[in-house]
Amino acid sequence: MLDKIKENPAKALGLVSALLALFTVYIPGLPQEAILGVVATTLFGGYQVQKVEDQKTEEALAETPELEGHERQLALLLTENKALRKQTAPQVTDTHELPRIADVNLDTGTYRLTS
Repeated sequence: MLDKIKENPAKALGLVSALLALFTVYIPGLPQEAILGVVATTLFGGYQVQKVEDQKTEEALAETPELEGHERQLALLLTENKALRKQTAPQVTDTHELPRIADVNLDTGTYRLTS
């Protein structure tokens, strides 16, 4: 059980906050303000977990020297995002043309790429 929580901490925090919110609605007599404060704190914890996971993803992509296709595009976007957070201009070293998304079908969840 603890292994699953350590593997997916954001999911665990989301589940806890949802259960606490349900308890305040369906169980009369509980201190709603206190429990909703705990829910807000739990959601903030989920945000912090997300930041840690994003950092791990960025570090893993930076360690991969040769990326192709979508992985390379994602690595470039993450590098640009990190630079924007620091308010610096990204140094683009990859000059290969990236594929462009031609059209997206939201009903089926599909898309078509062009170069």
